[in-house]
Amino acid sequence: MEVRAKPLWTRMAVDSAGGGRPPALTPPAGLRTALAVLDLGMVGTDSSRRAVPSAGASYPYECYILTRDDAGTTGLHQVDPGRRHCQLLNCGPQIDEALCRAALTLPEGGAVIVLATRPWLSMRKYGDRGYLYTQLDTAHLHMNLVLAADSLGASVVLRRRPQGLEPLVREYGACAEVHSALAVTAVAAGNGPDAEPSGWTVRDARATRPASLRRQPHWLERLCWESLVTDSAGTAADPPGAAVLLPTAVRRRNRAPLVPRTAFHNRRSATGFAPGTTPARDVRSTVDRAISVFNDLLPGAGTLPHATLVIRQEECEQGEFAGPARQSIRWVPELPNESVTEAFMAQRHLADTSAVLLLHAPTASLIEEAGGSQLWTVLYHAGALAQLVYLEAAQRGLAVTGVGGFDSERWQRLAGLPADHDVVYAVAMGADTPDAPKLDRLAVAYAQNERS
Repeated sequence: MEVRAKPLWTRMAVDSAGGGRPPALTPPAGLRTALAVLDLGMVGTDSSRRAVPSAGASYPYECYILTRDDAGTTGLHQVDPGRRHCQLLNCGPQIDEALCRAALTLPEGGAVIVLATRPWLSMRKYGDRGYLYTQLDTAHLHMNLVLAADSLGASVVLRRRPQGLEPLVREYGACAEVHSALAVTAVAAGNGPDAEPSGWTVRDARATRPASLRRQPHWLERLCWESLVTDSAGTAADPPGAAVLLPTAVRRRNRAPLVPRTAFHNRRSATGFAPGTTPARDVRSTVDRAISVFNDLLPGAGTLPHATLVIRQEECEQGEFAGPARQSIRWVPELPNESVTEAFMAQRHLADTSAVLLLHAPTASLIEEAGGSQLWTVLYHAGALAQLVYLEAAQRGLAVTGVGGFDSERWQRLAGLPADHDVVYAVAMGADTPDAPKLDRLAVAYAQNERS
């Protein structure tokens, strides 16, 4: 059998790195800082799960580190968090020039961590909706890294969708776009620069087979990429992102971290919920605290999605919570499990959830002309806020899981949302049960109610 005049076996064959293993490198202080942040905010505590959730465990992004070596030369590293592997791709003045175009300064003893999305990794399973999951998943990671750096005592300056870094990413991975960048100052002694990165292997990939550094996208990935709305240059259209200076409480050291390190280790996505109710006070405290921290981190975020908390029990504890702005509470005590299952596209493991946080926005802000950025910003804020809910829930023993597959119109009716709003993300909360599998990992596109 031949496909496009090239033998199928030849197309499937894998060529290992025949040039030999790249030489190992001793990581400089800035790289150790970045790996310490990634260890806490990205990798997780073991090989079975990451520190952040992902729809279908696809993790549709890549991570790059820009930092200086001991001789003062700026290098570009690519990170494989699952294998705890880091490789030096390139170094030289062109990387400094890219940082200058992105209006980012490389801190002394620190690093710039760049996140790039690869929508194909999610879209190959979830179709067009996979692009939405790509943005939500990357926003989860972005927020987790900001909080991890803060927890380690570093200062952070972040830029969303910075222009100028695209050429660096595209050179080593086509069909990807820069999502965000974080300039992280040196981590305090004992947390990063003065300690070897635990379990990480750092190698100089320039020394063997330089051509192999360039990932050649599968032809299906190219088709997927071309299906996205792009500008004439072939990149997702968006205006330049401005630098975001985090508030003093986050930027200064010797302050209590916004999130303790134990929350990063204890965070997990619930695979199912046990029957019964969870105290409404715990649910409301979790959501209120998450929104409060979000507002502290990103003050004046005018496109924060509206948040409606649906609680499946009788109204109680009235007047005990002031509640953040743009959040509303819906008490729906008679909401049957069947309705919840239908609203979550027949995902039965979510039937016994005690409460659902619905993040929604005006439909007009989600459907826009090419070149706008409202949709991206809404998804960024939704994913970032949901990650804060995860971390707060981990501190309170509350089971939680983000849900991207849902019937927006059905939830609109059940929760009494405005008629001109659409749900962009849902966060289910309740009592944990470890017995139920997450069905979206067992079926091709279960969250879209399609046949597996």
